[in-house]
This record gives sequence, C-alpha cells and structure tokens, in this order.
Amino acid sequence: MSRNTARQITQAWGILVLLTVLSLAASHSGLGSLAVNGLILAAVFAKGRWMLMDFLKLRSVPSGWQVLFLCWLGLITLIAWGATAFPVLHG
Repeated sequence: MSRNTARQITQAWGILVLLTVLSLAASHSGLGSLAVNGLILAAVFAKGRWMLMDFLKLRSVPSGWQVLFLCWLGLITLIAWGATAFPVLHG
C-alpha cells in the first residue's frame, strides 16, 4: 500500500468517526426535534454514500448502478426520518 493510499484511508476513517460522534452528540443533546433527526440522518446518508462510492468501489460502475444504490439509500433515509416525524406531525 502506498503512503498516499494509507493517508487517504486514515483520513476517511477519521471523518467517518467524526460524523458518528457528531451524530451521537446530537442524538443525546435532548433536542428531539425533527431538525436534529434530519441532521443525524443527513450525516448517515453522507456516510452511506461514501461507503457505497469509495469502499464498495461504485465509482467505477455504470452510472445506472450508482443511481440505483443512491436512490435505495435515499429511500431508506427518508423512511427512517418519516418514522420519527410521523408521531410528531400527527400527535
């Protein structure tokens, strides 16, 4: 493994850990608002996209596959947000 590749992997790991810590901090802040949940899920989407594109090597596949997996990730994220928003909006 080249030195540049090792540095990129270390930076990616650091950013993913930072996003996870920020998500945990936001979830334990006591602010149970939809905006906080949206912020957490935006970080989850960003981490998921990064995993799909870089670690699962989807950057090198045809764009149709990229769109399919990103739409799937977006749908899962929206369902998760909707599950937290439904009781607040109807309750």
